[in-house]
Amino acid sequence: MNDVCLLLEGTYPYVAGGVSTWVYDLIKRLPDKTFSIVYLGAHRQAAKKMHYEIPSNVVDFRENYLFDYFVEKEKGNAKPGKHDYRIIEEFLVAMRQGDTSHFNDLLRTVGDRATRSIDLYDLAHSRQGWEIVEKLYLREDPEVSFIDYFWTWRFLYLPFFSLLRTDIPPSSVYHCASTGYAGVLGVMGKLRYKRPLILTEHGIYTRERKMEISRADWIYSDAVDQLKVREGGDFFKQWWIDVFSFFSRLAYLHADEIITLYDGNRKIQIEEGAPAVKTKIMPNGVEFNQLSSLTRQKSETDPWMVGFAGRVVPIKDVKTFIVACRRIYEELKNVRFLIMGPTDEDEEYYHECVLLAQMESIGDAVIFTGKIDLKEYYPKLDVLVLTSISEAQPIVILEAGACGLPVVATNVGACAELLYGGSPDDRLLGASGVITPICNPEATAQAVIRILRDRALSKQMGEIGKKRIGRYYQMDDMIANYQKLYTQYGVKMLWLA
Repeated sequence: MNDVCLLLEGTYPYVAGGVSTWVYDLIKRLPDKTFSIVYLGAHRQAAKKMHYEIPSNVVDFRENYLFDYFVEKEKGNAKPGKHDYRIIEEFLVAMRQGDTSHFNDLLRTVGDRATRSIDLYDLAHSRQGWEIVEKLYLREDPEVSFIDYFWTWRFLYLPFFSLLRTDIPPSSVYHCASTGYAGVLGVMGKLRYKRPLILTEHGIYTRERKMEISRADWIYSDAVDQLKVREGGDFFKQWWIDVFSFFSRLAYLHADEIITLYDGNRKIQIEEGAPAVKTKIMPNGVEFNQLSSLTRQKSETDPWMVGFAGRVVPIKDVKTFIVACRRIYEELKNVRFLIMGPTDEDEEYYHECVLLAQMESIGDAVIFTGKIDLKEYYPKLDVLVLTSISEAQPIVILEAGACGLPVVATNVGACAELLYGGSPDDRLLGASGVITPICNPEATAQAVIRILRDRALSKQMGEIGKKRIGRYYQMDDMIANYQKLYTQYGVKMLWLA
């Protein structure tokens, strides 16, 4: 039995970003703990390459792909009876209502190897499986097309039922880096092995999925085919939202500790169903001493350097940054822009960004660096910019602050707290940057221009950032908090056993 099983959805080690960096630091800096990892992705072919090494204290690494399941008839299982199918139906009815009380019965019937009596073949091809779909269709919304309902049912539920059959390694503690499908696995580990479950949410999974679903064109929308708008909004998108909300409620119910990075997220967790008594704030941390000692690599005659740090994906809203760059370039001329982050996660969006820079006539001034070591680039920058439409507590803001760089960031997640202060004492330090509205290139440009033109202001903001990060966001503090938490739950559970 290992010490900690990390349950990770769409992140480390295949996706670069703040959550992945947090996972890597956590494992690497706790060498006395053994870890297992269960990685969840959509399709196997989407996991192109590892962006991080696997430390030697990771003793078990497993991959599970939600949409690579096989609908095959299993040999040796007892023939399912009416009671087994009734459990499926009752669970799905309760699921739409946010009721988690039927999950244990479902897990025994579909998931656990020793007790399951229904396989994916039964659900997909048996007469009883078909009747469940029919009953739920008539119960939920008979006005929508049954064909669309049927295929949405399969696309939503078969990956979920397949997930319940995942073999999870035994562990002293289970630790999810999100709710969602990873949260379901965490609950399964806790129920199967009677061990504690820790949940750390950087961004709030349900809120992020709601944003994606509201803009998704891959979910069938009946609204475009309707001559009148039906009360209750879009049925199919609401269905997806209900499923993800259920996943969060299930994880919140079973988690022993529910951790997030700042108070704004904690309030959202409680709104989404987390018991307030379980919630706790544990901020991210960075290597302050290393970052604060980096030597600045600029002279007075060098062009101003404006950096954007993050993956080139829509949620980071790189296009707003590029439009802001044109305005900054028009005003200052002697300025260059670095877009620092992986470009291979959404290649279509990356190419759109390259084309946009060319259309804005600043293509020569904008450099896409790809994935790089930001520590090598911070000393070259004059200001760091984030234009994201969703964030939690961006590590790049912490790193830039430790380096003495002023920051311009959108008013999402903990960005305002990081630049203006999160507590009364912290706010007394002053501002280490400027907060702007989302999707507002003009406000972003004006904030950058102001900082670049006022050297005294830039220096002051940099000094405040160093003080804030050094006082409140040290890596050693973050690691010590998790060390204490793991020891608390691991020792207690082993003693009780």
